[in-house]
Amino acid sequence: MRSDISELAGEAVKMIVSNEKTVKYKLALGFLLVIVLFVSFGVISLKEVHTVGNLTETIYKHPLVVSNAALNAGINMTKMHRSMKDVALSNSLNELDKASSEVKKYEQLVYEQLAVIREMIIGTEGQNLEKKTRELFIDWKPIREEVFILFHSGRRDEAALITKGKGADHVAKLDVKMLELTAYARKKADGFMQLAEKSQSEAENISVLLVLAGVILSAFIAFYTVSHVLKVEKALLHERRELQKALSEIKNLSGLLPICASCKKIRDDKGYWNQLELYIRDHSEAEFSHSICPICAEELYGHLRKSS
Repeated sequence: MRSDISELAGEAVKMIVSNEKTVKYKLALGFLLVIVLFVSFGVISLKEVHTVGNLTETIYKHPLVVSNAALNAGINMTKMHRSMKDVALSNSLNELDKASSEVKKYEQLVYEQLAVIREMIIGTEGQNLEKKTRELFIDWKPIREEVFILFHSGRRDEAALITKGKGADHVAKLDVKMLELTAYARKKADGFMQLAEKSQSEAENISVLLVLAGVILSAFIAFYTVSHVLKVEKALLHERRELQKALSEIKNLSGLLPICASCKKIRDDKGYWNQLELYIRDHSEAEFSHSICPICAEELYGHLRKSS
């Protein structure tokens, strides 16, 4: 009986240690999952923010720069055309030189802005559009030179007609090209803006999903931990009751037992007298097998051996 109780106590201790290890392991695993989830949330959020930042930078560095350069180039072309009118209407060499200087100044600005467009424009279509615009602008120079030649030869009316006619038509074509470049750049800007909005929306959706997943996982871990701890507590309580029951039986057998001096019966707590073997059997796990010792055998059956 005592060995059984020792084994039961040892099993209870092992069970406590094993359950503590299991709870610690599962708690550590659960919190590790939560940490991984929120780290993933941070990484994905940073990635999406970086993507949106790159798209915003691209919008600024490319379409908006191209659009502004195209607008400024168109304005400077218009100023060049106005200065060419001043050339045709000049009444002195000073007025002619001034108008000619203005044309060269605006021409230089246009080339600078076309260079910006060529460097920053995105896509084959945009590059081809810039190339055609540049070629069209270069083709305007012979018309302007013709105006200067006619003016210096004294044919001012013909120079004015070319400026108002062929020159104006060429400037109108250039204006169309500038508008096409501006529209192309704005279209690209709109495309990048849509990508940025899409990335932002995806980042928001992923953030919401990850937060919900974190909340659900945390709730599951909390529920599982509490239920597991209650289960372990219930098992330990059962083991404790078994130990108390076994110890109680040991106490009954190890206490002061009233025994009859004659028949050897034992009086229990209720006042009943029980045979010794029945009492021990009921209060322990011992079993009896009846036999007879040599002394009793001699006393009971010795006469039979002598007679034989």
